Amino acid sequence: MASRTKKTKPEQPVDPFSELTWDDLEEWAGSRIVARGRSYQRKGAVRELKRDEEGLLVAWVVGSRLYATRVGIDGSKDMISECTCPYWTTCKHAVAVVVEYLEMVKTGTAVGRVEADDPRLEELDAITEDDEEALEFDVEADLEEVPLEIDVDEPDEESAETLSESNETMQSGDPTLRGYLQEHTKAELAELLLELAETHDEVRQSLEDRRNLTSGETRKVLRSIRSEIAALEEPAWDSHHYGYEVRNTDRLKAMLQALVASGQVDAAVRLGPELLAAGTQALEYEHEAESTEPIGACLDVLFHALDRSSMTPADRIEWVLDMALADEYELCSEGFENLWEEDYAESDWSKVCDRLARRLDNREQTPGDDERSRDYRRDVLVNWLIHAMEKAGRQNEIVPLCKREAPITLSYNRLVSRLMSERKWDEARRWCRQGIEAIADRYPGLQTELREQLQTINLQSGNPLAGVALQAEEFFARPGVEGFQALCNAASGLGVGEGVEAWCRYYLQTGRRPRSGRRRKSDPKMDWPLPAPEVEMPAPRGHDEAPMVDVLMRLAIAEKKPDEVVKWYDDSRRTRAEHWQRDATLDDEVADSIATTHPDRSVAIWKELAENEIARVKPSGYREAVPYLRQVRDVLSRSGREGEWQEYLADLRQKNKRRPRCLEELDRLEGDRRRIVDG
Repeated sequence: MASRTKKTKPEQPVDPFSELTWDDLEEWAGSRIVARGRSYQRKGAVRELKRDEEGLLVAWVVGSRLYATRVGIDGSKDMISECTCPYWTTCKHAVAVVVEYLEMVKTGTAVGRVEADDPRLEELDAITEDDEEALEFDVEADLEEVPLEIDVDEPDEESAETLSESNETMQSGDPTLRGYLQEHTKAELAELLLELAETHDEVRQSLEDRRNLTSGETRKVLRSIRSEIAALEEPAWDSHHYGYEVRNTDRLKAMLQALVASGQVDAAVRLGPELLAAGTQALEYEHEAESTEPIGACLDVLFHALDRSSMTPADRIEWVLDMALADEYELCSEGFENLWEEDYAESDWSKVCDRLARRLDNREQTPGDDERSRDYRRDVLVNWLIHAMEKAGRQNEIVPLCKREAPITLSYNRLVSRLMSERKWDEARRWCRQGIEAIADRYPGLQTELREQLQTINLQSGNPLAGVALQAEEFFARPGVEGFQALCNAASGLGVGEGVEAWCRYYLQTGRRPRSGRRRKSDPKMDWPLPAPEVEMPAPRGHDEAPMVDVLMRLAIAEKKPDEVVKWYDDSRRTRAEHWQRDATLDDEVADSIATTHPDRSVAIWKELAENEIARVKPSGYREAVPYLRQVRDVLSRSGREGEWQEYLADLRQKNKRRPRCLEELDRLEGDRRRIVDG
């Protein structure tokens, strides 16, 4: 009888979400966001959770409105998320989705597939990388101040209405407003508009504006627009928020759009400087410039219409530059950036070059002697002129212009960059030295850039030792681990690494630089192998006295020398005994670097860090203590000293028994290494 081969079932791929622990979630989002996300999930804020073909979770999450949220785990096992909430990514809504999914896994609840026409996908795909760059607030800080957006158990009227409307939209065949309107006849739409006009002044006024434009009453609309622009300049006090309220510019934008659509582009464009001045005035009353975006959107209407005006191309370019020059709040940023992408002829750009050059000739050319007197507007004009020369094919005029302007605005780095691009090394070196001498100590940033350029010039022009000598000068003035490593690597490539490294370590320990002449007995035996630097760089005020233990500690950590780490750590303890004098981040790095070779020392450091945080008697301190305590737990567990950990944790509980928030954080240390689905 033939034997039967036993068929084995193919192994099912491991669900990466099911492997998550609470530690993983907190490492990704932070304990504060995780706590809020769990609260959202418990209250039922996650709706219609599904997975797409790539395994990403997609759901609605109820907040102040309905947010679309998507969460996944990439090939590197890193968590990624997107959300239509103001925080955009790594938010409490994303955490709530993950926790809800894991609850579904634990209970065996089926998770459906996302359909291709799911409205959430369209909302999420609309999020671009630009949205992330636009965030100007700190998420963690904001979470400290902003209350939960909605209590799902007791929603307010507005939230309930939003949720109801969102559910209706999802259930309808066509989720867009356009689809709804297209279902009506022309007569029905006319009745609808009349009804809206009777109940909403904004709708009535907008319809009146369009009627006036089509009937030739442009002056009426222009008066209305100027009235709206003038209103921007008057601060509106918001007694509820104790500040100036954000102006509603919807009507102004609509009127500008209607003016452009009616063919009155020139009239609209002429309003640009007036609108910019009024918008700037309005923003001066706002502490956080909240009206920047809506005012900028009104100006964008004019920028987009500019090509349809009767202005010549050169006049259009100059109009944009004038607007940008008067712009103090980046209201014209989009229109300005688009200018350089426009396909204007070289002859048009050449006309702009001549106009900008005449402007420069008419400005006072007095070399600046302090930051307040430096002519930044002149410098901006020069940069624009250079850009216009490139567009006009007049590159041969750029370097002479830079040479003329360098002593006036101290923009030597711009000139040196141009000379370097043309490989004129000797000339670039001369201007570098002249710039460093002229700038002196007034502008450290410009000086640093010029020194770096001088270093590159030497490396590229066949004088590498001089370039490394400048790099060494930078290290001696501002010693650090990265500077040490970069300098030693550069010196090794030139065959002088041993001497440079010996003297740099000696400097960190003694504070004595290499010098010619008589040597001390304690000096390194080998000579300093680099030439004298072309320019010297004095150490800044407050420079650490030798031995520079923080740098030496970090260097020992980077080189994985735990005994030296302990040596310099003990040295730093003697000089900075009080915990407030110490760098908690560095202490944490020290403990982590010696955890394997000196476990008792690392445990002691982490205990001290944790207890200092708890002693602040604040919820934020309790949260900050948890990662340190987790390290204590892990080291003791690996050493087979679980009982010692339990005893220490019990002692912490006893000492803080009257601090419920502290006890709540200590509770998180129990079992948070288990997978969430096993909890």
